[in-house]
Amino acid sequence: MKTLFITAYNPFITRNIFNTAVLKCLRDQSDFRIVLLVPAYKKEFIKKHYGGDNVFVEGKDFDELINKNKFWYRLAFLFQNTRYVKDQRADRLWRNRNFLGYLNYWLVSLIALILSNLLLAPKIYRVLDYRFSPRDAFSELFEKYGPSTVFSTDIFSETDTLLIREARSRRVPVIGMVRSWDNPTTKGILRLIPEKIIVYSLVMKKELVKFHGGDEKNILLVGYPHFDSWIKGPTLSRTEFFEKIGADPGKQLILFAPAGSVLSDTDWQLCQILKEALDNGSLPDNVQFLVRNHPHHPADLSRFEKDLRFIIETPGIRDKGWSDKTIEFGPDENDHLRNSIYYSDIIMYVATTLGLDATVFNKPQIMVSFNGWETKPYVQSVRRFNREDCLANLVECGGTRVVKNKEEWFKSINGYLKDPSLDQTGRDKILSEHLYKIDGRAGERIVSFILKFINEWDQG
Repeated sequence: MKTLFITAYNPFITRNIFNTAVLKCLRDQSDFRIVLLVPAYKKEFIKKHYGGDNVFVEGKDFDELINKNKFWYRLAFLFQNTRYVKDQRADRLWRNRNFLGYLNYWLVSLIALILSNLLLAPKIYRVLDYRFSPRDAFSELFEKYGPSTVFSTDIFSETDTLLIREARSRRVPVIGMVRSWDNPTTKGILRLIPEKIIVYSLVMKKELVKFHGGDEKNILLVGYPHFDSWIKGPTLSRTEFFEKIGADPGKQLILFAPAGSVLSDTDWQLCQILKEALDNGSLPDNVQFLVRNHPHHPADLSRFEKDLRFIIETPGIRDKGWSDKTIEFGPDENDHLRNSIYYSDIIMYVATTLGLDATVFNKPQIMVSFNGWETKPYVQSVRRFNREDCLANLVECGGTRVVKNKEEWFKSINGYLKDPSLDQTGRDKILSEHLYKIDGRAGERIVSFILKFINEWDQG
């Protein structure tokens, strides 16, 4: 019997893997034993919802070990000079505007500029990182189960890096996956390159090759598995969905995703601007807004004047003792987002992946790029988000309107309400470059690839 380790240290893995055909199809393999590696405090939750006769759950935490070994993790950012990484340096400078702060900024920027352009530098770094970083974090579980293969679902994370390093030291092959579309440009250089890597989109594949030296023939393009079920359309009728969220079925619905408390303190002002626009006629009165908070850092909307035309929700499963950063996503949460996108006339957001979700159902989308009625320097403004690599790539497709003030915002909203077909060519490009394909088979492709890889590896 073959044993497969699957990591799930990030809540989105539940959505991407456990709630899709991936875990179900692997679980149906008669000669397979699956071991899910999860945080200790989530062991019982995962075991209850996803465990089975051939699915074991092991909870183990590595926070202390990771905190003691931050050197090589931090060093990884010196080999990547993307727009996001540069802005992070600028943000640190803004918070430390003194002699040492400026010295550190310019020195680190210079070193990063040099190292990110030296072909041998990442290879030397990876050798040293592997040699001097811990290689026995998962030893107890390797001895207990003797896995034949490791499926690392989040190859840029520090926990998965510990696992990949140990697998390599034991000569156990690793199939890796890039968890999120922004990871190739926001997490520093990939510290260990697995034998094979699964990605969701053509853009991600190109970024792995360009920024991390990935071998194109070892990178599999599959699409997003959590969109597989979306090809069937909504799970509720419009009447049922509007009743569920408390919306007026006689009005149009616009979904708005604020930046969230970690990224901005002016989300409430954006909601207030929309409210005033409804009141003064800048927006039609047959419109209502579904404000969808980021599950991990909900926006502070306490100063927003409550209005029945605004439905505010924060998605995710919250258990006792869990923080916002650790909430989970069950099938119901995915279905709710699916219905929310399907029945919305426009999708608007500040900094999120909702542009991808909107494209599945070909919805007009608007990226908000201003801080309410406040003027902030670039490094403190939400303007910087649409310049981050993943969002900038999305905007370049031409299917996303970027609005820099309320007048542009109202004009775009009114334009899309009148003619949803505007920017259709750009949305088609987003679909092909950022989503690969929506055919309901991404999960099947992942499973097929895993099984094929294991069989070929066993045969030598």
